[in-house]
Amino acid sequence: MRKIILMFLILISFNCESTKKNISETQNWINSQNFTVIKPQNWRAIKHHGYVGYTPFKKGDNFFNNLVSIFQFKLKEKPKFEEFVEDQIKLFEKTLNISSQEILTEKNDFGNIYILNSETTWNGKEYKQKTIYIEHKGEYYYYNYSSLKEYYTKYYDDAISIFQSIKFKL
Repeated sequence: MRKIILMFLILISFNCESTKKNISETQNWINSQNFTVIKPQNWRAIKHHGYVGYTPFKKGDNFFNNLVSIFQFKLKEKPKFEEFVEDQIKLFEKTLNISSQEILTEKNDFGNIYILNSETTWNGKEYKQKTIYIEHKGEYYYYNYSSLKEYYTKYYDDAISIFQSIKFKL
C-alpha cells in the first residue's frame, strides 16, 4: 500500500513539474519582450510562430480562429518606416485572398501608426482583421487582431484593450 501511495505521489510530482515548465516557458517569452501588455481576464497567452499571442479560446480550440498577435520585428537593415509598412502590406496582399481592405494612418500615443483593416478568406473560412504597425524609438512593431468573421465583433473590445495596454520597457 505504501509503495502505491509513493508511486502516486511521484507521478503527481512529475505532472506538476511539466505544467510549471510549460507555463514558465511562455512567461519567459513574455518577460523577454521589450514591452508589456495587459490581457483581459478571460484570455490566455499562447506561444506560436516565435512570439506570444493571446486568445479568449480555451485549450483544445483552434486559437488561430481568434487571436491577438504582438511582436517586434528583428531587422538587420531598417528601411524608412513608411517603406517598411508598404512592403509588409504588399506581402500581405500576395499571401492572402483579400475580399476587402482599408489602409489608414493615425497619430496616437505611439506616434504615427498604420492601420490595415481587412477581410480575407483562408481555407474556405472568412476572417476579419485589424493590423497595426507601430514605430517606437526606431523599432518596428506589429499588432494584429484576427478572427473568424462571426467572432470578430464579440471579442473586438477585448482585443483593442490589449493594444491600448501596450507599454514599452525603458
